[in-house]
Amino acid sequence: MKKSLLTLVLTMAAIAGAMAQSITNATFSYTFNGEGRRMSCPASGLDVVDLTGTVAENLKIDAITVQTRGNISDVTMYAYNYKSGEEPSEIVEVPLVAQESQPGDEYVWWYIPSETIERMDGGYLVNNNNKSTATRYFSFYFVANKDKSPIYYNNGGNYYSIRYKTENGGGGGQGGSITFYDKNTATLSLSMTGGKYSNITYTYNGDGTRNISDNPGGVSSLQISGFTLRLQRSSANLEIASVSVQYKVYQDGSDGQWNTLNYDFQQDEGGNILAKKYTGTTSTQDLTKGLKQGTTYVLEVKYQIIDKNGNYYFFTPSGGYDQYRFSVNGGGGGGESVRGDLNGDGEVSMPDVMFLIQRILNGKFPDE
Repeated sequence: MKKSLLTLVLTMAAIAGAMAQSITNATFSYTFNGEGRRMSCPASGLDVVDLTGTVAENLKIDAITVQTRGNISDVTMYAYNYKSGEEPSEIVEVPLVAQESQPGDEYVWWYIPSETIERMDGGYLVNNNNKSTATRYFSFYFVANKDKSPIYYNNGGNYYSIRYKTENGGGGGQGGSITFYDKNTATLSLSMTGGKYSNITYTYNGDGTRNISDNPGGVSSLQISGFTLRLQRSSANLEIASVSVQYKVYQDGSDGQWNTLNYDFQQDEGGNILAKKYTGTTSTQDLTKGLKQGTTYVLEVKYQIIDKNGNYYFFTPSGGYDQYRFSVNGGGGGGESVRGDLNGDGEVSMPDVMFLIQRILNGKFPDE
């Protein structure tokens, strides 16, 4: 009997401790076609708020507040805005800020600052510039942290959702635009062997300028070893599906085939939820493979962005595709060699004979 009572006491204490650190309440305030509304978000049991009876001319986030109890270190809202029948492709993370509280206060209110909402296209989910004929959902949930252990507040796993309908316009309901950071917009890293450099990183600004203008020169091997691209969206509705570097290698006077190097991960840039930094860390194969030694080639690159609706955007430095010139050295590279081709020009001819005579008379090739 004593053991059972002790177990009950410990269980109740554990439950009380869990209750002491929790999200206790949340509200979502918004404006729908000029009418201010407020949505209470209980821990569970809330049905989808259906606004499809009237076409959404305007739908705007006004405020989001969360009440926590106990020692909570941070609160984040995770939100999706997507078309009915499609899986959400991008999640928006919005950190909340705690209001001032006094030591010993049991409850703390958290909110999204007005400047954060302003960066979210002014809070507009729908406005006159981004409407299309579609039924869409705005869904969200909250996560609080206590000692790095997450507490989910998500309507019993169903999320909190608003269903709304839009008409007119084009662009698949996303609207807005993608622009590029003015400074440190993009970087491209090249790794190489057998030449003057082992690594070159080109940094581009929004006006197309770059901080290093040197070419790789003569190399035995050459790879694109990574890239970054910083983008600014005008609206959270604009979902980016793909970011990549497109590249090709060819000789002057000819043309090559475009290849794709995709990004590996993304992150918010500078605390701005509409700004994203995309990073590619995967290297290409050796770009000198199959090329002729002693021949000059062009590596041409461009940055390609595709949104969820299939619209293409390009960041093209210097007003077009950027080009790097290199030649293939012998010894360790992937360059194709021709038997008897001593000077690396891809042919066996009189200059190769002169190279051989120079080696016999002087014990070295010219320029060695």
